[in-house]
Amino acid sequence: MNIIQKNQSDLIAGIKTAVTKALMIPEDEIPNILLEVPKEKSHGDYSTNIAMQLARVAKKAPRQIAESIVSEIGTDNALIKDVEIAGPGFINFFMDNSYLTNLIPVILKEEDKYGQSDFGKGEKIQIEFVSANPTGDLHLGHARGAAIGDSLANILDMAGFNVSREYYINDAGNQINNLVLSAEARYFEALGIEKDFPEDGYRGKDIITLGKSLAEKYGDKYVDASEEERHEIFKKRGFSF
Repeated sequence: MNIIQKNQSDLIAGIKTAVTKALMIPEDEIPNILLEVPKEKSHGDYSTNIAMQLARVAKKAPRQIAESIVSEIGTDNALIKDVEIAGPGFINFFMDNSYLTNLIPVILKEEDKYGQSDFGKGEKIQIEFVSANPTGDLHLGHARGAAIGDSLANILDMAGFNVSREYYINDAGNQINNLVLSAEARYFEALGIEKDFPEDGYRGKDIITLGKSLAEKYGDKYVDASEEERHEIFKKRGFSF
């Protein structure tokens, strides 16, 4: 249990004690006290709806119950800077976060292991990210995916999951056939020979450059070669281009 978890646990214990004193309800009859982090920071660090949960047992309005609980909690608690009642009976807590300074020596001692937990219990998770495509250049979206994917994998790894990272290269299927046919058409074009361009071919400048590089490297060597031989060479060249 880290410092933040301990302080949450201590706050719940303080609320439970206040409920017992304010309403004379035995601890075993008090519902499970839940702390939520409000969406709006102005509503405090934590909020609980325990007053509304107790309405039926205490036979009072939730806001009246909340007032009784708050009067017992007070602000003498070293953890709490302020308490307020909101809406129909929510109790919002503003914490004295000076305790966070105690985390500094803990972080310095644990270094890269700080924040590690066994929450995931070794559950296997596979994350696929980036997935480069040989038919086009890497772009900013790939960089964004790499940063997000790797960060997510690191977080899950720290949380105790057994994480596998996958970076697929989409080097199979019809898109690769179209890449080869497009490179072939540009190869013939670079040699001044007419060749029908595939309907679903890639028309980017990089494919034009690829065709020219094939013509420069091989000349007309593959003009009269079998399609199978030509396509195999152009496929390998296209992947490494």
